[in-house]
Amino acid sequence: MSSQPLQIYVLNVPEFASLTEAARAMPECRVENTGDYTIISSDVPITFGRRALGLKPAVWYGLFTGGLDGEIESYERDIVRIAPRHSH
Repeated sequence: MSSQPLQIYVLNVPEFASLTEAARAMPECRVENTGDYTIISSDVPITFGRRALGLKPAVWYGLFTGGLDGEIESYERDIVRIAPRHSH
């Protein structure tokens, strides 16, 4: 069983800037700006905290509106953990 890197497509708007900046500080993440979107990629599971990102719940629950290629392992009020999708 192998896995493909997870990818999070983040719309480049001020509301999501803290997510992009947090990913840039994580050595396991690759961050690529593609114009209207930033793509966060990782070969390993990554975790983000709502309070650490300074996000209100409404914005928190909209984090993945730009798209996600991966598996959400946990999506709670203050913590989200995303992992690469496993190929069978």
